[in-house]
Amino acid sequence: MTVYVEYVLIDNLVIDYLLLKATFSLTAIKVGKGRLLFCAFFGAMVALLYPLLESHALLSVLLKVLSGFFIVLLAHPFNSVRSYFINVAVFFAYTFITGGAITGVYSLLNIDYSTETSIAFMIIPVYLVIKGLRSVATYLYRRKDVACLTVECGVFFGGNEIKLNGFYDTGNGVYDGDSPVIFCEKHTFMQVVKERLAVIKLKKINVDTVNQTSENFCVKLEKIEIYNNGQKNIYNNVTLCLVKGCVGDGYDLILHPALMESNYENKFDKKAKKIS
Repeated sequence: MTVYVEYVLIDNLVIDYLLLKATFSLTAIKVGKGRLLFCAFFGAMVALLYPLLESHALLSVLLKVLSGFFIVLLAHPFNSVRSYFINVAVFFAYTFITGGAITGVYSLLNIDYSTETSIAFMIIPVYLVIKGLRSVATYLYRRKDVACLTVECGVFFGGNEIKLNGFYDTGNGVYDGDSPVIFCEKHTFMQVVKERLAVIKLKKINVDTVNQTSENFCVKLEKIEIYNNGQKNIYNNVTLCLVKGCVGDGYDLILHPALMESNYENKFDKKAKKIS
């Protein structure tokens, strides 16, 4: 196979840089661009030795593995062995996945590995795969945050109870007088008030958003029960407000941070709090 040294050097320099940057981005470790570039350059120089070891497959694999361990170690002074090995594992995971992506693209497009074009073309699938993996990781992380702030609720109005899922939104600072406001979409709102809709008088409150101020229909709940960590917390003086569109995926209510358990002493399995 013909080896184009300049293409191999540039290609591995860019790919190793992307892999290292993606690794430390995922593990939330700050590493300077200069440091990453230096480590990537070292990895690229080692890659020049791979073609020379084609007849020694085991030695070639060992060199690749050791170089991966070394450039991760070179990039950052880790506080613990555990942290180091986590970053090594992430780096190799990215390497294997992107390697598979390159193989897949080459096979799909029937590209010969031994051409100049094929060597230069490696960067494109690597970049796209890393970008995709980062997007997936970010999405899963956000979903984890959502799951941690999602609780089961019992909403009481007109003598009826409806079980709903609520999400604590720390950015919700809306009050109706001294009553914290929670939000829901039309379908949920009608579930709560439908049996009393003909006999109650809906009120309106002003809700300020980034883009505008709007008047929204609302009702004062009899109470809301929030179930968290096996405990039932009861809150009175809470306003349920209707919003246009969907409040979010996986929950029915946007809760007020004043209803978070951590804001109150919790000495009993069941407690009642009036927020004022």
